[in-house]
Amino acid sequence: MSRVPMSRIVPLFLMAATTSFPLPAQNATPIDEKQCRDEFKAADLDNDGVLRASEIGSFKQDLPASLANKDKVTRAEFMAVCGKKAS
Repeated sequence: MSRVPMSRIVPLFLMAATTSFPLPAQNATPIDEKQCRDEFKAADLDNDGVLRASEIGSFKQDLPASLANKDKVTRAEFMAVCGKKAS
């Protein structure tokens, strides 16, 4: 019986261990358009179709900086980035 050097076993073990566990992104469920509409509707407290700074509140950390730092976010702007945040 021949012995396999540790220098060959360790890399093979590491490769097997790292490829056998799914990454969190692989398990992420994409956010669909209905979920995005529901999120916007829940945040748009005055139902005017625009999120003001006071309405953005807890959604701010989920928005890209280009929108999170704005005083107003339209429904179209929100919808354009909403489905991408889960990716």
